[in-house]
Amino acid sequence: MKFGIFTIVPWHESLSADQALHGALEQIELADQLGLDEVWLGEHRFSRHGLLSGFFSFAGHVAARTKHLRIGTAVVVLPLHNPILVAEEFAMLDVLSGGRLDVGIGSGYQRQEFDGIGVNMEESRERFQEATEVMRRAWTEERLTFHGKYTNVDDLWVVPKPVQQPHPPLYVAISTSPATVEWAASRQIQPILGGPTDIMGQAPQVLKMWRDKMDAFGHPHAHLHPPMAKGIYVAPTMEEALNDPIGLEDFSSRILRSNGSAGTPIGMPIDRHGNLPKGYEAWAGRQNDRERRDDLGHAGLPPLRGTPEVLIERLQQTQAAGIEHIFGAFGFPGLPQWKVLRSIELFCKEVLPHFRSVPATVGA
Repeated sequence: MKFGIFTIVPWHESLSADQALHGALEQIELADQLGLDEVWLGEHRFSRHGLLSGFFSFAGHVAARTKHLRIGTAVVVLPLHNPILVAEEFAMLDVLSGGRLDVGIGSGYQRQEFDGIGVNMEESRERFQEATEVMRRAWTEERLTFHGKYTNVDDLWVVPKPVQQPHPPLYVAISTSPATVEWAASRQIQPILGGPTDIMGQAPQVLKMWRDKMDAFGHPHAHLHPPMAKGIYVAPTMEEALNDPIGLEDFSSRILRSNGSAGTPIGMPIDRHGNLPKGYEAWAGRQNDRERRDDLGHAGLPPLRGTPEVLIERLQQTQAAGIEHIFGAFGFPGLPQWKVLRSIELFCKEVLPHFRSVPATVGA
Protein backbone atom coordinates (compact mmCIF):
# COMPACT_ATOMS: atom_id res chain seq x y z
CA MET A 1 0.00 0.00 0.00
CA LYS A 2 0.94 3.64 -0.43
CA PHE A 3 0.36 6.27 2.26
CA GLY A 4 0.50 10.04 2.38
CA ILE A 5 -0.10 12.98 4.67
CA PHE A 6 -2.74 15.55 3.71
CA THR A 7 -3.34 19.12 4.72
CA ILE A 8 -5.28 22.19 3.67
CA VAL A 9 -3.81 23.84 6.80
CA PRO A 10 -7.06 24.35 8.69
CA TRP A 11 -6.84 27.39 10.95
CA HIS A 12 -8.14 26.39 14.37
CA GLU A 13 -9.10 29.20 16.72
CA SER A 14 -6.42 28.14 19.22
CA LEU A 15 -3.61 29.02 16.78
CA SER A 16 -2.37 32.03 14.88
CA ALA A 17 -2.18 31.69 11.10
CA ASP A 18 1.61 31.51 11.14
CA GLN A 19 1.54 28.81 13.84
CA ALA A 20 -0.83 26.72 11.72
CA LEU A 21 1.33 27.08 8.61
CA HIS A 22 4.63 26.35 10.33
CA GLY A 23 3.05 23.45 12.22
CA ALA A 24 1.92 21.90 8.94
CA LEU A 25 5.44 22.22 7.54
CA GLU A 26 6.87 20.50 10.63
CA GLN A 27 4.45 17.60 10.14
CA ILE A 28 5.34 17.29 6.45
CA GLU A 29 9.08 17.29 7.17
CA LEU A 30 8.65 14.53 9.76
CA ALA A 31 6.60 12.47 7.30
CA ASP A 32 9.40 12.89 4.75
CA GLN A 33 12.05 11.79 7.22
CA LEU A 34 10.11 8.74 8.45
CA GLY A 35 9.23 7.23 5.10
CA LEU A 36 5.72 8.21 4.04
CA ASP A 37 5.24 8.19 0.28
CA GLU A 38 3.67 11.56 -0.38
CA VAL A 39 2.13 14.79 0.82
CA TRP A 40 -1.14 16.12 -0.61
CA LEU A 41 -1.96 19.84 -0.37
CA GLY A 42 -5.37 21.43 -0.86
CA GLU A 43 -6.07 24.99 -2.04
CA HIS A 44 -8.61 27.13 -0.15
CA ARG A 45 -9.10 30.80 0.69
CA PHE A 46 -11.20 33.35 2.56
CA SER A 47 -11.99 31.23 5.65
CA ARG A 48 -10.56 29.17 8.51
CA HIS A 49 -11.31 26.02 6.51
CA GLY A 50 -7.90 26.20 4.84
CA LEU A 51 -4.98 28.61 4.72
CA LEU A 52 -3.36 27.48 1.46
CA SER A 53 -4.34 30.49 -0.61
CA GLY A 54 -0.74 31.20 -1.61
CA PHE A 55 -0.74 27.63 -2.84
CA PHE A 56 2.24 27.52 -5.19
CA SER A 57 4.47 29.40 -2.75
CA PHE A 58 3.69 26.84 -0.06
CA ALA A 59 4.13 23.88 -2.43
CA GLY A 60 7.48 25.24 -3.57
CA HIS A 61 8.58 25.59 0.04
CA VAL A 62 7.56 21.96 0.65
CA ALA A 63 9.59 20.89 -2.38
CA ALA A 64 12.65 22.67 -0.97
CA ARG A 65 12.27 21.23 2.54
CA THR A 66 11.66 17.59 1.56
CA LYS A 67 13.74 14.97 -0.24
CA HIS A 68 11.61 11.87 -0.68
CA LEU A 69 7.90 12.71 -0.60
CA ARG A 70 5.98 13.04 -3.81
CA ILE A 71 4.06 16.32 -3.72
CA GLY A 72 0.41 16.02 -4.68
CA THR A 73 -2.24 18.68 -5.02
CA ALA A 74 -5.65 17.75 -3.65
CA VAL A 75 -6.68 19.96 -5.19
CA VAL A 76 -5.94 23.14 -7.14
CA VAL A 77 -9.25 24.78 -8.09
CA LEU A 78 -8.66 25.30 -11.79
CA PRO A 79 -11.56 27.67 -12.63
CA LEU A 80 -10.09 30.27 -10.26
CA HIS A 81 -6.87 30.51 -12.29
CA ASN A 82 -5.52 31.28 -15.72
CA PRO A 83 -4.66 27.74 -16.93
CA ILE A 84 -1.48 28.87 -18.69
CA LEU A 85 -0.14 30.35 -15.45
CA VAL A 86 -1.10 27.15 -13.62
CA ALA A 87 0.68 25.04 -16.25
CA GLU A 88 3.81 27.16 -15.72
CA GLU A 89 3.62 26.90 -11.92
CA PHE A 90 3.12 23.13 -12.01
CA ALA A 91 5.97 22.67 -14.49
CA MET A 92 8.26 24.75 -12.29
CA LEU A 93 7.33 22.65 -9.25
CA ASP A 94 8.01 19.46 -11.18
CA VAL A 95 11.44 20.71 -12.24
CA LEU A 96 12.48 22.01 -8.82
CA SER A 97 11.22 18.91 -6.99
CA GLY A 98 13.09 16.59 -9.35
CA GLY A 99 9.92 15.14 -10.87
CA ARG A 100 8.08 14.53 -7.60
CA LEU A 101 4.82 16.25 -8.57
CA ASP A 102 1.33 14.71 -8.78
CA VAL A 103 -1.29 17.15 -10.12
CA GLY A 104 -4.73 16.91 -8.53
CA ILE A 105 -7.33 19.31 -9.91
CA GLY A 106 -10.95 20.14 -9.22
CA SER A 107 -13.72 22.49 -10.29
CA GLY A 108 -14.33 23.92 -6.80
CA TYR A 109 -17.43 24.20 -4.66
CA GLN A 110 -17.14 27.19 -2.31
CA ARG A 111 -19.14 30.09 -3.69
CA GLN A 112 -17.27 32.70 -1.67
CA GLU A 113 -14.03 31.65 -3.36
CA PHE A 114 -15.55 32.25 -6.79
CA ASP A 115 -17.19 35.52 -5.74
CA GLY A 116 -13.98 36.70 -4.07
CA ILE A 117 -11.90 36.06 -7.19
CA GLY A 118 -14.62 37.37 -9.51
CA VAL A 119 -15.35 34.16 -11.43
CA ASN A 120 -18.91 33.21 -12.36
CA MET A 121 -19.62 29.89 -10.66
CA GLU A 122 -22.05 28.96 -13.44
CA GLU A 123 -18.98 28.68 -15.68
CA SER A 124 -16.88 26.53 -13.36
CA ARG A 125 -17.39 23.14 -15.05
CA GLU A 126 -16.74 24.54 -18.54
CA ARG A 127 -13.70 26.44 -17.31
CA PHE A 128 -12.38 23.36 -15.52
CA GLN A 129 -12.61 21.05 -18.51
CA GLU A 130 -11.13 23.59 -20.91
CA ALA A 131 -8.34 24.45 -18.47
CA THR A 132 -7.39 20.78 -18.15
CA GLU A 133 -6.92 20.55 -21.92
CA VAL A 134 -4.96 23.81 -22.01
CA MET A 135 -2.57 22.55 -19.32
CA ARG A 136 -1.94 19.24 -21.01
CA ARG A 137 -1.22 20.86 -24.32
CA ALA A 138 0.97 23.57 -22.75
CA TRP A 139 3.11 20.81 -21.23
CA THR A 140 3.32 18.54 -24.25
CA GLU A 141 3.38 20.85 -27.28
CA GLU A 142 6.44 22.89 -28.18
CA ARG A 143 4.26 25.95 -28.86
CA LEU A 144 0.67 26.33 -27.76
CA THR A 145 -2.13 27.42 -30.05
CA PHE A 146 -5.54 27.15 -28.41
CA HIS A 147 -8.87 28.73 -29.28
CA GLY A 148 -11.51 28.00 -26.68
CA LYS A 149 -14.25 29.83 -24.83
CA TYR A 150 -11.95 31.18 -22.12
CA THR A 151 -8.41 30.76 -23.50
CA ASN A 152 -7.25 32.10 -26.86
CA VAL A 153 -3.55 32.09 -27.71
CA ASP A 154 -1.41 31.55 -30.81
CA ASP A 155 2.09 30.09 -31.05
CA LEU A 156 2.80 30.61 -27.34
CA TRP A 157 6.04 29.16 -25.97
CA VAL A 158 5.11 27.93 -22.48
CA VAL A 159 8.28 27.12 -20.53
CA PRO A 160 9.69 25.36 -18.64
CA LYS A 161 8.31 21.96 -19.53
CA PRO A 162 7.79 19.37 -16.77
CA VAL A 163 10.50 16.83 -15.99
CA GLN A 164 7.99 13.96 -16.01
CA GLN A 165 6.93 12.92 -19.48
CA PRO A 166 4.58 13.44 -21.10
CA HIS A 167 3.50 15.37 -17.99
CA PRO A 168 3.02 14.82 -14.23
CA PRO A 169 0.32 12.28 -13.29
CA LEU A 170 -3.15 13.84 -13.30
CA TYR A 171 -5.86 13.29 -10.69
CA VAL A 172 -9.33 14.78 -10.30
CA ALA A 173 -11.36 15.19 -7.12
CA ILE A 174 -14.48 13.00 -7.15
CA SER A 175 -17.02 14.06 -4.55
CA THR A 176 -20.63 13.99 -5.74
CA SER A 177 -21.05 13.62 -9.48
CA PRO A 178 -20.97 10.38 -11.52
CA ALA A 179 -20.47 12.58 -14.59
CA THR A 180 -17.04 13.55 -13.25
CA VAL A 181 -16.13 9.86 -12.93
CA GLU A 182 -16.96 9.30 -16.60
CA TRP A 183 -15.12 12.44 -17.70
CA ALA A 184 -12.02 11.37 -15.74
CA ALA A 185 -12.06 7.87 -17.20
CA SER A 186 -12.52 9.19 -20.74
CA ARG A 187 -9.26 11.18 -20.33
CA GLN A 188 -7.35 8.53 -18.36
CA ILE A 189 -7.28 10.69 -15.24
CA GLN A 190 -7.27 8.97 -11.85
CA PRO A 191 -9.90 9.95 -9.26
CA ILE A 192 -9.14 11.17 -5.77
CA LEU A 193 -11.70 9.26 -3.74
CA GLY A 194 -13.58 11.11 -1.01
CA GLY A 195 -16.03 10.17 1.71
CA PRO A 196 -19.43 8.49 1.36
CA THR A 197 -22.19 10.21 -0.61
CA ASP A 198 -25.86 9.44 -1.17
CA ILE A 199 -25.45 9.51 -4.94
CA MET A 200 -22.23 7.57 -5.49
CA GLY A 201 -21.94 5.46 -2.34
CA GLN A 202 -18.73 4.51 -0.58
CA ALA A 203 -15.17 4.78 -1.90
CA PRO A 204 -14.95 1.13 -3.07
CA GLN A 205 -18.13 1.63 -5.13
CA VAL A 206 -16.76 4.81 -6.71
CA LEU A 207 -13.49 3.05 -7.49
CA LYS A 208 -15.40 0.24 -9.21
CA MET A 209 -17.44 2.80 -11.16
CA TRP A 210 -14.22 4.40 -12.42
CA ARG A 211 -12.65 1.05 -13.32
CA ASP A 212 -15.79 0.03 -15.22
CA LYS A 213 -15.66 3.30 -17.15
CA MET A 214 -11.96 2.82 -17.89
CA ASP A 215 -12.84 -0.61 -19.31
CA ALA A 216 -15.60 0.96 -21.41
CA PHE A 217 -13.13 3.46 -22.89
CA GLY A 218 -10.52 0.76 -23.47
CA HIS A 219 -7.94 2.22 -21.07
CA PRO A 220 -5.64 -0.09 -19.04
CA HIS A 221 -6.02 0.52 -15.33
CA ALA A 222 -5.08 -2.57 -13.31
CA HIS A 223 -1.70 -0.98 -12.52
CA LEU A 224 -3.33 2.21 -11.21
CA HIS A 225 -4.39 2.65 -7.59
CA PRO A 226 -6.32 5.90 -7.13
CA PRO A 227 -5.82 7.53 -3.73
CA MET A 228 -8.48 7.79 -1.06
CA ALA A 229 -8.64 10.65 1.45
CA LYS A 230 -9.30 9.27 4.92
CA GLY A 231 -8.35 10.61 8.34
CA ILE A 232 -5.70 8.74 10.31
CA TYR A 233 -4.95 9.02 14.03
CA VAL A 234 -2.59 6.72 15.95
CA ALA A 235 -2.08 6.81 19.71
CA PRO A 236 -0.44 4.49 22.26
CA THR A 237 -3.80 3.47 23.76
CA MET A 238 -7.37 3.13 22.44
CA GLU A 239 -8.53 5.44 25.21
CA GLU A 240 -6.35 8.24 23.88
CA ALA A 241 -7.20 7.45 20.25
CA LEU A 242 -10.92 7.79 20.96
CA ASN A 243 -10.83 10.60 23.52
CA ASP A 244 -8.20 12.95 22.07
CA PRO A 245 -10.41 14.04 19.13
CA ILE A 246 -13.50 14.80 21.26
CA GLY A 247 -14.54 18.38 20.59
CA LEU A 248 -12.12 18.71 17.67
CA GLU A 249 -13.17 16.22 15.01
CA ASP A 250 -16.11 18.28 13.75
CA PHE A 251 -14.01 21.42 13.08
CA SER A 252 -14.26 21.20 9.29
CA SER A 253 -18.01 20.52 9.29
CA ARG A 254 -18.55 23.36 11.78
CA ILE A 255 -16.63 25.81 9.61
CA LEU A 256 -18.27 24.58 6.39
CA ARG A 257 -21.73 25.03 7.93
CA SER A 258 -20.96 28.63 8.89
CA ASN A 259 -21.61 31.54 6.54
CA GLY A 260 -18.74 33.07 4.62
CA SER A 261 -18.33 36.43 2.92
CA ALA A 262 -20.88 35.42 0.27
CA GLY A 263 -23.51 35.14 3.01
CA THR A 264 -23.98 31.42 2.33
CA PRO A 265 -22.59 28.28 4.03
CA ILE A 266 -18.91 27.97 3.16
CA GLY A 267 -19.23 24.30 2.30
CA MET A 268 -22.01 24.72 -0.26
CA PRO A 269 -22.15 26.33 -3.72
CA ILE A 270 -25.62 27.83 -3.17
CA ASP A 271 -26.31 31.52 -3.75
CA ARG A 272 -28.02 33.92 -1.33
CA HIS A 273 -31.41 32.64 -2.48
CA GLY A 274 -30.53 29.02 -1.82
CA ASN A 275 -30.14 28.11 -5.48
CA LEU A 276 -27.51 25.70 -6.78
CA PRO A 277 -25.53 26.78 -9.87
CA LYS A 278 -25.74 24.80 -13.08
CA GLY A 279 -23.74 21.60 -12.84
CA TYR A 280 -23.98 21.40 -9.03
CA GLU A 281 -27.38 19.75 -8.72
CA ALA A 282 -25.81 16.70 -7.04
CA TRP A 283 -24.64 18.94 -4.18
CA ALA A 284 -28.09 19.27 -2.60
CA GLY A 285 -27.28 16.75 0.15
CA ARG A 286 -23.55 17.32 0.38
CA GLN A 287 -23.49 18.75 3.90
CA ASN A 288 -25.41 15.74 5.20
CA ASP A 289 -22.81 13.53 3.53
CA ARG A 290 -20.08 15.40 5.40
CA GLU A 291 -21.88 15.01 8.73
CA ARG A 292 -22.02 11.25 8.19
CA ARG A 293 -18.32 11.25 7.34
CA ASP A 294 -17.66 12.66 10.83
CA ASP A 295 -19.68 9.77 12.32
CA LEU A 296 -17.43 6.72 12.75
CA GLY A 297 -20.44 4.43 12.22
CA HIS A 298 -21.04 5.57 8.65
CA ALA A 299 -17.56 5.49 7.14
CA GLY A 300 -18.15 2.52 4.84
CA LEU A 301 -14.62 1.36 5.67
CA PRO A 302 -13.19 0.85 9.16
CA PRO A 303 -12.11 4.11 10.85
CA LEU A 304 -8.35 4.51 10.90
CA ARG A 305 -8.18 5.54 14.50
CA GLY A 306 -6.54 3.51 17.25
CA THR A 307 -3.33 1.91 18.43
CA PRO A 308 -0.79 0.69 15.88
CA GLU A 309 -2.12 -2.86 16.24
CA VAL A 310 -5.69 -1.70 15.53
CA LEU A 311 -4.54 0.38 12.54
CA ILE A 312 -2.77 -2.64 11.03
CA GLU A 313 -5.93 -4.74 11.28
CA ARG A 314 -8.18 -2.01 9.88
CA LEU A 315 -5.84 -1.22 7.02
CA GLN A 316 -5.83 -4.90 6.09
CA GLN A 317 -9.63 -4.70 5.91
CA THR A 318 -9.36 -1.56 3.80
CA GLN A 319 -6.91 -3.26 1.47
CA ALA A 320 -9.24 -6.24 1.14
CA ALA A 321 -11.95 -3.79 -0.05
CA GLY A 322 -9.73 -2.81 -2.98
CA ILE A 323 -8.19 0.39 -1.60
CA GLU A 324 -4.39 0.35 -1.94
CA HIS A 325 -3.59 4.05 -1.61
CA ILE A 326 -4.58 6.30 1.32
CA PHE A 327 -3.68 9.79 2.42
CA GLY A 328 -4.96 11.75 5.38
CA ALA A 329 -4.35 14.18 8.19
CA PHE A 330 -2.69 12.48 11.16
CA GLY A 331 -4.57 14.53 13.72
CA PHE A 332 -7.32 17.09 14.12
CA PRO A 333 -7.41 20.89 14.01
CA GLY A 334 -6.73 22.10 17.54
CA LEU A 335 -4.94 18.92 18.65
CA PRO A 336 -1.61 19.71 20.34
CA GLN A 337 1.22 19.56 17.80
CA TRP A 338 3.17 16.98 19.77
CA LYS A 339 0.26 14.55 19.52
CA VAL A 340 0.03 15.00 15.75
CA LEU A 341 3.77 14.38 15.43
CA ARG A 342 3.44 11.34 17.71
CA SER A 343 0.65 10.01 15.47
CA ILE A 344 2.88 10.33 12.39
CA GLU A 345 5.80 8.67 14.17
CA LEU A 346 3.75 5.75 15.50
CA PHE A 347 2.26 5.15 12.07
CA CYS A 348 5.58 5.26 10.25
CA LYS A 349 7.52 3.17 12.73
CA GLU A 350 4.92 0.60 13.81
CA VAL A 351 2.27 0.41 11.07
CA LEU A 352 3.97 1.25 7.79
CA PRO A 353 6.47 -1.67 7.83
CA HIS A 354 3.56 -4.16 7.75
CA PHE A 355 2.50 -2.85 4.32
CA ARG A 356 5.92 -2.80 2.66
CA SER A 357 7.13 -5.84 0.76
CA VAL A 358 10.65 -4.62 1.46
CA PRO A 359 10.91 -2.07 4.32
CA ALA A 360 12.24 1.23 3.06
CA THR A 361 15.48 2.62 4.45
CA VAL A 362 14.97 6.32 5.05
CA GLY A 363 17.74 8.41 3.58
CA ALA A 364 19.01 5.66 1.31
